[in-house]
Amino acid sequence: MSYPQPSQATAVGEERPGARESSRRARRALATSPHPGLSEDALRYHFLAERLNEVVFHLDRQGHFTFLSPAWTSLTGLPVESALGQSLLQRVHPEDQKDVQGLLESIAARVQASFRLEVRLLASRGPQWVELAAFSSPTGQGELLGTLTDITERRQLQARLQQADRLATLGMLVPGFAHEMNNPLAFMAANLDYLLSSMSQASAGAPASEVAAWREAVEEILEGSERLRRTLGHLRGFRPEPGQGPVDVNLLLDTVGQLVSSALRSRGRLVRDYGARSLVPGGEGSLRQALLNLVLHAVLSLPDDGEDPEAHEVRLVTRDDGQGHVVVEVHDTGPGLAPELLSRVFEPLFPAGGGHSPGPVLSVCRDIVRELGGGIEVTSSRGRGTTFRVTLPGVS
Repeated sequence: MSYPQPSQATAVGEERPGARESSRRARRALATSPHPGLSEDALRYHFLAERLNEVVFHLDRQGHFTFLSPAWTSLTGLPVESALGQSLLQRVHPEDQKDVQGLLESIAARVQASFRLEVRLLASRGPQWVELAAFSSPTGQGELLGTLTDITERRQLQARLQQADRLATLGMLVPGFAHEMNNPLAFMAANLDYLLSSMSQASAGAPASEVAAWREAVEEILEGSERLRRTLGHLRGFRPEPGQGPVDVNLLLDTVGQLVSSALRSRGRLVRDYGARSLVPGGEGSLRQALLNLVLHAVLSLPDDGEDPEAHEVRLVTRDDGQGHVVVEVHDTGPGLAPELLSRVFEPLFPAGGGHSPGPVLSVCRDIVRELGGGIEVTSSRGRGTTFRVTLPGVS
């Protein structure tokens, strides 16, 4: 096999013209770089580190930062200069410091050469989950090189998936629970009816006031058992069904209001402002889920200080828009959402009430409403609350 010959022979050890030009360019870059005094190889590594999304760091033998790439500021909201000279442990959440300290000591003792660990980093906006990867420096001087990778969204997604898995499991068990609880409720109610009907004969010689107290006690027990029966019926309704309606939105919102009543009790009051009977097509279970998520989001946006629940409210409004659509509005008097958050409300990881804890997934609401042929929008004003507006095709 023959190979094409170079047009110009190059002696061993002699630079090719292209290599000489590349070397000249590197020297010019080195002369004008923000890191004067670095070798060409070091400049290349700095160039790469400064363009990675991960934070690249270097620790001295005492575990202090001597280098941080610019991604540090994007990750923590803090300037690089403020962290240089600090120890890694100073920037780690106190609950995670023991684990990090142990691994650093293992590397110092040459028990291991590297480690990876998920820890919380102290950032300007609160703890930030990162994957900390650290490697013993090849210089053998006890230094460490490593990266910090933002995994906050991944941790939030894991929490969402775990929550969804628990809810899915609960959803499969609820029908069985409801059946088992309905049986004793049924014979309790039957026996209470029997007691109530025969109480007049059995209490012929008792004072009238005592008989009235007995009757009141039995009637209260009957009322409580009926409330339990209705609640169990609402829970059974969360299983998916193929039916396509029509569904009365007003009745559905009443059910949702009962389900959130315990969560709302210390936060505010529920106000119903219903229009005429509003019928929409679609499966009752899926629409109930969407409305429950919206109402629960509104409830969780209210302050939970318990000082004056009457000062806040969640208002449920239904009306006909005059064009064949049913409009459902969920208003709250919470703190409202910042303008930059409005475009993210329907993202899968957006938390309930705009806080940091997992809550109803509003992206599910949007998907359900779209499947039913409707639309959803949100408006908010800082200090005045948030309104979700759902528009669904009506049934004449």
